[in-house]
Amino acid sequence: MMFTEEEKRIIISILILIMEADNVIHPKEVEFINEVFDDFGLSSAEYDHMEMIDFNLLKLQFDVFSAPKKQKAKEIFIKMAGVDGFIDYREQKIIDEL
Repeated sequence: MMFTEEEKRIIISILILIMEADNVIHPKEVEFINEVFDDFGLSSAEYDHMEMIDFNLLKLQFDVFSAPKKQKAKEIFIKMAGVDGFIDYREQKIIDEL
């Protein structure tokens, strides 16, 4: 599935929120997000100096994704949440709110 550059950035931003939700950044989460960067053809350097991400704004932007793109993105979010072997309730809450 082809995401636009803006959709890719929204997905990455949400992945970062999920990764940071439980206040523990597991090495497997870092590995996973780097794989997504590679798959998307993006550089993680673009995100090294990100400002605080506003979830409500991301949610509004995510809401305009087509249904198939939302489904694919949610699959990516669920993989991120579970890559460390445990889905924290705070990670699940972000996914559920989308």
